[in-house]
Amino acid sequence: MPVNRMRPKALLYRLGEENETGRALRAVLREQKILTLSVDETQLGETVGRLASANGTAPGAPTTANAPEAGFLLLCSLGDRQLERLLAAMRRAGVCVPYKAVLTEANRDWTLGSLIEAVVREHDAMHGQ
Repeated sequence: MPVNRMRPKALLYRLGEENETGRALRAVLREQKILTLSVDETQLGETVGRLASANGTAPGAPTTANAPEAGFLLLCSLGDRQLERLLAAMRRAGVCVPYKAVLTEANRDWTLGSLIEAVVREHDAMHGQ
């Protein structure tokens, strides 16, 4: 299924109800009527395209990837205006998720673990960490 034909949703890794950032982010996503899907370490070997196309908790695939510690947000099938509204709502609510990406045709075949690692490296390099 093409990326832009899926229902808008957000995949959340290590951003559960058990932490303050996860709770606040989920509240903003509910307010914006964006479906959330929690993903975990068992799904790091799964492609983000497959995870994004799931309607519930997607089954995990065996992986040898190290589990990233950082919380990660993957936004799927949001239009430009919806993305702008979401980011503005996150800023207003004081929700800061440094590691985030948008699902694209270019990254849909990446594994979740590989995408998180690439985003973390890029973010940290840009911010001198």
